[in-house]
Amino acid sequence: MAILVVVATVASLTWSSQRASSAEQKVWIGEVEGRLAGIQKQNDEQADADVLQALGASRNRLGTDGEIIKALLGMAFTWDSGQRYEEARERLKSRFGLTENQVFLKSFMPPSRFSEDTQGRRFYYIDAVGLNSALGEDPNIEVVDVKAGDYTYAVMANVDATSDAVNQKSASKARTTAHRQVLLFVTVGAQGKVSNLSGVPASGETRHSG
Repeated sequence: MAILVVVATVASLTWSSQRASSAEQKVWIGEVEGRLAGIQKQNDEQADADVLQALGASRNRLGTDGEIIKALLGMAFTWDSGQRYEEARERLKSRFGLTENQVFLKSFMPPSRFSEDTQGRRFYYIDAVGLNSALGEDPNIEVVDVKAGDYTYAVMANVDATSDAVNQKSASKARTTAHRQVLLFVTVGAQGKVSNLSGVPASGETRHSG
């Protein structure tokens, strides 16, 4: 995992984003993306070592936390039906301790809409439009803050969304797959507990959670 410097202003923008308007969110999302892109050019070994020393971060810990974050992303963004989507939400709750009261599951990944017949069978909106989601290439995970045993990360994930409702007979995969980036912030404790999970789609409609 690349260890890159993320300046204090990035973290400041992050924490204030919950109260920002949609237009303001788009501005700070652009700033975060720009800073991350610029910082990537400084990822030589000496720069990495300087970052770790400045933040008081452990390289081994970053690797362990990175695997936890990738597992979380895989659960949240890999599903191909309404039932699988709901199962993903349940796995997030059981594996990472998320609850329905937390804004991430209320606003960023809300319960799927569905109708129900007289026999109790559910018909999900996700299935009606044939939505599928898959985590794309390896996410960019950067440590932004270290406080005691709590490490906070900025995560840029790539998500591929497709729709079974699209006529794909004469269209290439590139034309029938929508690629979007999702910017997440997450804190991982010394024992691997996830907290302070928040996120916004970095491209497309802006939404937020905390």
